[in-house]
Amino acid sequence: MIQVETNTFDRIKKIGAGLCLAALLAVPMAAETEAAASLPEKTFQWVQSTSRQSYYFNMEQICYAVDAAGHIDLNHLIVPTVRIYDEIKIDDVRSKRRWNGLSLSGFGDLVGAAEYLDFDLQARTVTVTQHDDLNSGFGVINTDRPGARGEGVIKLDSLSDKDVEGKFYAAVLKYADAHQDEVIAHTKGTLTHEDELKLEAKKHPEMGLTKAEREAVHRDKKAAIEKATREVERKQAHAKHLREKANAAAAAAEKAEAEANEAADKLALMQLAE
Repeated sequence: MIQVETNTFDRIKKIGAGLCLAALLAVPMAAETEAAASLPEKTFQWVQSTSRQSYYFNMEQICYAVDAAGHIDLNHLIVPTVRIYDEIKIDDVRSKRRWNGLSLSGFGDLVGAAEYLDFDLQARTVTVTQHDDLNSGFGVINTDRPGARGEGVIKLDSLSDKDVEGKFYAAVLKYADAHQDEVIAHTKGTLTHEDELKLEAKKHPEMGLTKAEREAVHRDKKAAIEKATREVERKQAHAKHLREKANAAAAAAEKAEAEANEAADKLALMQLAE
């Protein structure tokens, strides 16, 4: 069974209460616009804003799951996220709770939500394991765990390219792939030897190639570098030519101006002599 430290929900709770929200609790907020500006950029990556909410994820706490043996599971990505609502979205949340007969205690100070996502990279799904409604001090008003009920599973391939949620999830996955070493460093576990080899091969794809294939790759890289070098040299030569023309034109203009001044001086002397 895949776990995050002891289990998925313990890890999510630890991320949310101990790390993600701790950073937020120190930031006072009075309104949605102030809230969005107050999220520390070092910790939270802004992805997008719609007319109803702004989307962020926690760059410092994004990590992989860990199995019972303490091995990092590169197939499961755990991501704490934050959404900041506008007033219409806030009213909508309150209205839905009222309609469903749910408590509105604390929701007069609602500003957004923290959601904790579990991406199954192989199955191409994302599960909202926990949803925390947040007040203006980033305290938790209410917690819901759809993942514990077997709910909240979203198939990534079912989302269109224009889907707002799909764009958000795609941005998170793109970041995680580009910063995989950092994500691994955030994870409290160890890589298996097999995964270490896979990561090494990912960083150096030529390792799995035959000698002839490696030589072909080397030739292609060399040819690309030579082509880029020629292009740089061509542009530098063109820039030099333009500078020389500009300098020559400036010198000619300076000479013409001097001749015009000299002619003007002679004319002035002639006029005085009359």
